[in-house]
Amino acid sequence: MDKRPNRWARGVVTGAIVCTLTAAQSPLAWALPPAAGVGASASPAPPKADLNAAKKQYADGEKKFKAGDFAGALADFKGANEIKSTPQAERYIGLCEDNLGHYQAALDGYDKFLAHVPDKLASQGDDLRKRSAEIKAMPGKVHIESTPPGASVTIDEKAQATPTPLDVDLPPGTHALKLAAPGHVLSTKSVDVAYASTQTVTAELEPQPAAPSPPVAAVVPAATPAPATPPPPPEPRSKVPAIVTGGLAVAAAGLGTVFGIIALGDKSDFNKNPTSSTADSGDTHALIADMAFGVALTFGVTSAVLFLTKDEPPPTTSSAPSPRTAASNAKPADAKSSVTFAAAPIVGPHVGGAGFSVRF
Repeated sequence: MDKRPNRWARGVVTGAIVCTLTAAQSPLAWALPPAAGVGASASPAPPKADLNAAKKQYADGEKKFKAGDFAGALADFKGANEIKSTPQAERYIGLCEDNLGHYQAALDGYDKFLAHVPDKLASQGDDLRKRSAEIKAMPGKVHIESTPPGASVTIDEKAQATPTPLDVDLPPGTHALKLAAPGHVLSTKSVDVAYASTQTVTAELEPQPAAPSPPVAAVVPAATPAPATPPPPPEPRSKVPAIVTGGLAVAAAGLGTVFGIIALGDKSDFNKNPTSSTADSGDTHALIADMAFGVALTFGVTSAVLFLTKDEPPPTTSSAPSPRTAASNAKPADAKSSVTFAAAPIVGPHVGGAGFSVRF
C-alpha cells in the first residue's frame, strides 16, 4: 500500500481547530455554529461531555498521525468529526485516507475541507487542491489475460513488449485494446480506466474458421502399362573376409606389442651393460615388432575396407538388352559373388612388412 509521506500534513499546527474567538470562548470552540455559507441553519451544540470526548479523540488522532499510524488516526478523526463536524477533522480524514491508498475516500475528505477552508488554513487548502489534481491524474492498473495465453497486445495502436498475461498502467480515460494470436480471430476491446483504479480485462480468442476446400474434379486414370518385373536383389556380400582380416590385425598388433616390450627391455639392458649380443637381440626384437605393427595396420585397413564396401545395385535401363549383351552378362544360375584374399609377409635384413591382394 502506498503510504505517502507526512508532507501532506505540513503546516499543521497543534490545536488548529480554533475559530476567531476570545480567550473566554476558545474552550467552547467545538460548540460554535457552522461558518457562514456552510449551512442554512445552526445545529444545536453537542453536550459538553461529548465535546470533551471529541477534543480528546482529535488530539489522539494528531499524535497517531504524526507517528505514522494512519489507520488509528483515521478512526479518531472520524469519531471526533461525528460528534462535531469541523474542517480540520475533515482535512485530516482526507490525509489519512490518502496515506492508506484510499484515493477516492481521500478526495471526498479533501472536497469537504475545501468547501469551507478556514482563513488560517488557506495554504493547506492550496496544497490539497494540488494533491487532488495529482490523484485525479494517477494511472489505473490494468491486468490483461487471454485464452489462449501468449497473445500479442496493442493499446491505442502501440504494440506492447510482452504477450498476455501482462500488467499495464494506463492514464484515466478510454483506451482501445487489440489482442492477436496465430490461428485466431483478432479481438478488440474498449476499456474505461478510472484514476488510481485496478481492473482485469479478459479476452477469449476464437479460432480462425477453416477455409472451404475447393471442389475436386473427377479424374479418369490413364491406362498404365504393367510394370516390369524387377530383377532379384543381389546377395549380400560375405563379411567373413573382413572378420578374418580384422582378427589377424588384432593378433599382429598384440604380437608387435609383446616384441616392442621385449625390445624396450633389451635397450634397458644395453644401457646397463652394452654388449654386441644385447644390441643384436634388441634390433631383432624391434624389427619383429615393426613388422607385426605393419601387418596389423595392413590387415586393419583391409578389414575396414571390406566392412564398409557395399554392393552397387545393377544398372537399370529403359530398354531391354540385346540378346548378345544379355548372353555376355549372363552367369550360371548357381554362380555367387566371392572375395579372395591373399597376404604374404615381407622380411629383409633391415625391413619388414606384409603384402596382400584382394580379388572381388
